[in-house]
Amino acid sequence: MNWEIELSKLIERSGYSHIEIYARTNIPVATISNISNTKHKYLTCEQFILFKLLFEETHHGLLNKLFGKDAFSKVKTIEKYGELTKMGLYFRDKYQYEVFPKKKLVDSTDIKSSRIDYLFTNSFENIRIDEITKLELASGEKIGTLSKLFFSHVQLNCEKEYERLLREQRKKNIEANERRKKTEK
Repeated sequence: MNWEIELSKLIERSGYSHIEIYARTNIPVATISNISNTKHKYLTCEQFILFKLLFEETHHGLLNKLFGKDAFSKVKTIEKYGELTKMGLYFRDKYQYEVFPKKKLVDSTDIKSSRIDYLFTNSFENIRIDEITKLELASGEKIGTLSKLFFSHVQLNCEKEYERLLREQRKKNIEANERRKKTEK
């Protein structure tokens, strides 16, 4: 199953126009258009959460619709070596001692080592939904736990903001259409 096709179908069946989705979610119209045309390369966790809220889906429900029920079945929980002692806690906090080796995380999730380094040390905001789901499963967390923990601030726009963005985008579209008409003549 291909998440790009499934998300495109959901958008099409939702009854929302691209600018309505933008006004509700702040996902750029160009991105929504790329998603609808199955040209979007990856779905970030934040985008997933916004679509989940917009379509009024559960976390599991939308994951299953987009990726299929068995999409993450190969990800296995990494066994910990045991609880850390006071000394182990000291070295973990001071020297980034690994509670479980990164190699096991890479092997379990199929996420590249360099990508894990980037997400853990530079920026996690653009983590893809499939990556965070794999990390949740590998670390033994319930699906959706890390999404809630790191993206609890993500929400749909209020009605007032929705109306404002919708008006602005419609105005931009009208202006762009007028410019195109002038250049066609």
